[in-house]
Amino acid sequence: MFVSIGTMDTGMSVKCPDIETAAMLIDAGEGERAPYFHRSWIHVPWGADETVLRHRIENSYRLIRAGLTKKAQAALAAFPEDWPDRKA
Repeated sequence: MFVSIGTMDTGMSVKCPDIETAAMLIDAGEGERAPYFHRSWIHVPWGADETVLRHRIENSYRLIRAGLTKKAQAALAAFPEDWPDRKA
């Protein structure tokens, strides 16, 4: 799981590289603490800019994917071509 949308549908929760990055993003107003998640996750409200939402989703996906076993990673499709900073 790299993105979660709760039943209240107020936004999405995404994974950050670490607690410090999540805290920095919260302090900068990019999101808020994601309820019920580890402190390395933030909740980004739907009103956020589309580029911010896309960036957070892509980074969360990369983090979660990198944590999978090599076998599990190999079973996944390649990253889409239009992702900036694509890492295949």
